[in-house]
This record gives sequence, structure tokens and C-alpha cells, in this order.
Amino acid sequence: MKDQNIYANLKKCTFLVLSVFSFLGSWAQQNRINELNKLLLKHKSSDTTRVQLLSELSFLYRNINPDSTIILAQQTFDLSTQINYPKGKANAIKDLAIGNYVVGNYAKAAQLNNTALKLYQQIGDKKGEAAILNNMAIVVQNEGKFSLALSYYKQSLQLRESINDQKGIADCKNNMGNIYTDIGNYTTALENLFESLIIRENIKDSLSIANSYANIAGVYYYLKKFDEAFKHAQKAYDIQEMLNDKEGMIQSSVSLGGVSSERKDYTRAHFYFERALHIAEQINNEDGKAVALTNLGEIHNLLNEPDRAIEYFNQALTICNKLEDPQGIAICEVGIGRSLYKKNQVKESIVRLLNGYKLANNVHHKLQLYEASKYLAEAYEKDGNKPLQIKYLKESIMYKDSLYNEENARKTKEIEFNYLLEKKQSEITILEKDRSIQQARNRFQYLLLMVLIIGILGLLLFTFYVNKFRVKEKQAKELIIQQKASLEKQAQNLEELNNYKNKTFSILSHDLRNPISSLAQILDLIDHEVLSEEDFAQVKGRFKAQLESLRLLLDNTLNWSKSQMSGELQAHKKMVNVRELVIRNFDLFKENAADKNLKLSLHVPPDLFVLMDQDHLDIILRNAIQNAIKFTFPEGEIHVTAFQNTDSITIKVNDNGQGMSTDTLSSLFSYKKQPGIYGTNGERGAGIGLILTKEFVDRNLGQIKVKSELNKGTEIEFNFPA
Repeated sequence: MKDQNIYANLKKCTFLVLSVFSFLGSWAQQNRINELNKLLLKHKSSDTTRVQLLSELSFLYRNINPDSTIILAQQTFDLSTQINYPKGKANAIKDLAIGNYVVGNYAKAAQLNNTALKLYQQIGDKKGEAAILNNMAIVVQNEGKFSLALSYYKQSLQLRESINDQKGIADCKNNMGNIYTDIGNYTTALENLFESLIIRENIKDSLSIANSYANIAGVYYYLKKFDEAFKHAQKAYDIQEMLNDKEGMIQSSVSLGGVSSERKDYTRAHFYFERALHIAEQINNEDGKAVALTNLGEIHNLLNEPDRAIEYFNQALTICNKLEDPQGIAICEVGIGRSLYKKNQVKESIVRLLNGYKLANNVHHKLQLYEASKYLAEAYEKDGNKPLQIKYLKESIMYKDSLYNEENARKTKEIEFNYLLEKKQSEITILEKDRSIQQARNRFQYLLLMVLIIGILGLLLFTFYVNKFRVKEKQAKELIIQQKASLEKQAQNLEELNNYKNKTFSILSHDLRNPISSLAQILDLIDHEVLSEEDFAQVKGRFKAQLESLRLLLDNTLNWSKSQMSGELQAHKKMVNVRELVIRNFDLFKENAADKNLKLSLHVPPDLFVLMDQDHLDIILRNAIQNAIKFTFPEGEIHVTAFQNTDSITIKVNDNGQGMSTDTLSSLFSYKKQPGIYGTNGERGAGIGLILTKEFVDRNLGQIKVKSELNKGTEIEFNFPA
């Protein structure tokens, strides 16, 4: 009977596993709690969102700080009442019931559950109604009212099946299985637990799967089928370790230690209890530490190492006193008393055994009463106190008989369980025989069908691979054609660029040679004092205009070359005043316009802004205005107009100059080789300015339109997003 002390502590440890294991522990919940507190600090509005945040936070605190659950649930209820949110009120009352249940106010919890149930029924929330029925079952189950608890679970199950709540269905079957375990109906218990496990595996609820394995292990433990108990407890631990569920790992480690102890493998049992203690210390789980230490004390008593046993029991006793756990204190006192008796410290042993006996009697713990009375009888015999020896000997026999009867009842249940399993296995065997007869009759047809299927599959595979080869061949041909077309296009573009380059440098060489040659001649004349200052003043304006035109040509050429070679010149957008840039360019070209006696007019609002790169817009306007001056006849007019549309800014440059032919207009922005372009005063152009203008318009997500007629003039229109 000594080994049953391990079992007693195992059952104490696994109570949560058998009841409400589906609730996450405080360790796993802490991150979500911190997140919800931050969200509540940010969300100040009194609305349903705040209600939901408060409700979730209240629920998460239930196992960590149930007083906080009650306070937050009351805040949730008050806010839901204020904004008239019935579901929020129902959820708040449900959380209030949970908080009161955890702190031990079972009557208050039952009353609140009934109130919440009516609210959920009024608003037609079947999921909430099912959850309340589940909670009501847990309350009465804790009071030992198993029939009533089963009734609530079945009502909850019916509702969850009506809304196809698979997780809820699995939880109900799991909890029903735990009740059947408590009342000793192990066959029905395993049936419900395995049904729950199958659903949880289908919905991939890993934490609940571990819960199912732990509960199944518990049933097999009670049936003393230790191989099955160990296997399922190990499965539970493996999942909990993967999920870093520390509390679950503690419970499964204690289960594995208990099974190992029943197998008399005390070395392995010691390993599992030490592991449980180590994990409990990591997360400061006082209950886990107490259970692990108590079981380590039991192991050392079984190994006849009383000093080590007392050391572990004392550590556990300190924690149990802090937790005000009378059952745990009783186990520790009896354990220390037994250890002292083994050390032949009889009087000290009697004191500790009496303490344990009184506490065990208060909590009706038969196993500890038996252990305490048995050792008290032996201790009083050694102490020479015959009356007390006889008293406790009688009590030990009484408790032993009671435990023996319970053990016989358990064995009867086990025999019933084995019989039912064998009966089901026999039914399966008969069914298998019927199936084998039917299979024998149909085997030939089955073989023929398989041959036909294999033949069809072979034909399909052959067809598939032939078709796949054809598709690949077709794709390869199409790819070659695409690559060929791409190469031809690239070659064409390269040829156009090369022609454009040759043309550009030809024009540049001509346009650069003349101004530079003129400058050299003028400087030479000045050096030889052939040209007076008055003469130089007469040609300076025209020469300066020539140099300015040359500078613009060089700027355009360099900017275009840079954009072609490096892909740079990205747009750096900001709000740009259109009128200021137009005036700046008018000032730049006023001497060129004066040479032809051209009229420059401006129609741009002073407060018109466009979002784009200022340097790009400057170059765009400069090229447009210079071209207008170049191709407008003397005494002509050039107008720059700008205005804002609903979603765009429009800028127009109009002139009444020589215009363009249809052919010239169609190839205006291409690299195709064109004949030389000359202005109305013989000005030479390379066409680079317009191409560069088009690139800068595109970089700023704009559009350019050109309208022109020979001898009537040209209009260039730019549109940019507003």
C-alpha cells in the first residue's frame, strides 16, 4: 500500500488536467495580457470594442489573479449596461461567475451562471449558452454532483452540435469522459475521451490534443494498465514541450514519474519528478513544486533513504503551508513521520504522524489516514503505549478494509472494462469473417477491375507525357521566337541610337565649331587692336545669345547622355511655383526674343503650384520656350499659359511660327534619323531637347501633346497630376 502515496499525489497534481485543462496557464497568457493592457490604454472610447478588450482581459486573469477577473468583469458589465450591449453584459456575468468559482464562492458562481444563461437565451447566443452550461457542469462536478454535471454537459453538447462547434463538442466529450472516470465507468470514459481526441486532431488543436492524451493516461493509470498510461502521458509531454506549455510539462512529468514508481523503476521516477521540479522552479509554479517535492520524498522513503526524504518533505511542507493546502500538509506530515520512524526517532515520529492524522481526518483522506494510523500503531508499540497502539491498529485495519473494498470495486470495474473490450473485439472478429467471405466472392472481379484501372492509368500516363513533351516543345519554339524578336528589337534600337548619336555629334561638331571659331577670331582681333571696344559692344549681345544657346544645347546633350547611360535623374518632387519658373526662362531668352522682335506673353496665376521635380520642370520649360523662339518668324508671338483642372495642372506653350509637317510631327520623340532642323534665322537643332523633355515629363508622371501646322504655328501642352 505504500506505493499508493505516489498515486495520491499524482491525482492531486492532475486534478486540473481532468477538469479544466483546456484553460491556458498564466505563463502562456502573460504576453496577451500585456498586449491587451496596452490596447486598453490607447482605446479610451466607451464602445463595444472596449467591452471586448475588458472581457478578454478579465477571462485571462482567472487563473493568475481571480480578484482582477472579478474587478474587470464588473467594469465590463457596467460599461455594457451604459452602452446597452446585451452580449457584453452576458459575457461579463459569465466572467464574474468564473472569478467567484476560482476563489471558492461556489454558491455565488452558480447564481451568476444562471443569470448569464438566461441572458444568452434571450439574445439567442447558442455558443454563449453552451459555454455557460459547461461552466455550470464544472461547478457541480467540483461539488461531487456528477449526475447533474453530466446533464449540463449533455445540454451543452447538444447546443454545440446544433451550431457545429467542433472545438466545443470536443471539450464536452472530454469533460464527460473525466466525469465517467471519477465515477469509475472507465469504458464510457475512454469512449468519450477518444472521440474528443479524434475531433481535436482533425481541427489541429495541439494543446487540447495534449490534454486528451493526459486524460486517457489517467484512466489507464486507474486501471493499472501502466504501459498504456506511460505511452499516452509521454505523448502529452512531447506536445507540451513543442508548445512550450510549462504547466502541462509539469503535470505530464509527474504522471510519468507516478507510472514509473508503480513499475518499481524508482530511478526513472526520480528523474521525472526532478524534471517536474526544475520546470516548476523556472516558472515559479508553487503547486507544481509542492507536488514534485512531495513525490521525491516518497521515492526516497521507498528507497529507504529517510534523511533525503525528510529534506524533500520539509521543502514541500513550507510551500503547502504558504498555499494553505491542508491535504498537502497532511501528506508531508505523514511522510516526515514515516521517515522519522525509519530513523528510530519514535517520539518525534509520533508528533508528526498525529499532525498528519488530524489534517487527513479533516479532509477525509483515507489513504493518509491509513498510513498515519498504521505507523502510529507501530510507533506506540515501540514506545510501550499499548492502549494507543491498539486504538490506531484498529483504525488502520478499518481504513485498510475500506481501501481494500475500493480496490476490489476498481478491479471489478477493470474486469468489466476488459470484458467489454473483449466483447467488442469478438464483434469485430465476426464482422471481419463476414467481410472475408464477401471479399472471397468478389476477389476475381476486384483483380479484373485493378488490371483495367492499371491499364487505363498507364494509357493516361503515356498520353500525359506525350502531351507534356509537345507542350514543352511548343513553349521552347515560342521562347525562341520571342527571344529572336527581342534581339531584333534590341538591334533596331541600337541602330537607331547609333544613328542618333552620329547625327547628334555631327550637329554638335558644327554648332560648337562656329561659336568657338567666332570667339577665337574676336579675341584675336581684340588682341591686335583691330576691333575697338565700341565694335565689340555691338556684337557682344548676339555673341552672348549664341553662347547661351550653345550652353543649353550642351546641357541637354549631357543630361540626355546621363539618363541613357546610368538611368539616373530620378524625380525629387516638391511644390513648385509655375509662374516663377516661366519668368526665369523668359529672362534667360529675352535677348534671343529681342533679336527677332518677338512678343513673350505670360498667362499663369501667381499662386499656381505643381508637385514635381523643380529642375525637371525648368528644363521642360526652357526647351519648349527656346524651340518656340527658334521656329517663330520675326515680329511673331509666343504665349505661355497655365491653369489648374480638377485633378491636373496644364501648361501650354503656343507660337505662330513655321510649324511642322505631319511626318516631322509623327517622329518628333523618336531616335530615327531626321534631316537637319533649322530655325527661322538659320538656327541649327539636334532634336535632343524634345526627347529629353519627353523623358522628364514621363519621370514626373505627366503627359505631353504637340499640335502643329506648317506656317501656322505649334502648341505644346503638358499635363501633370495635381
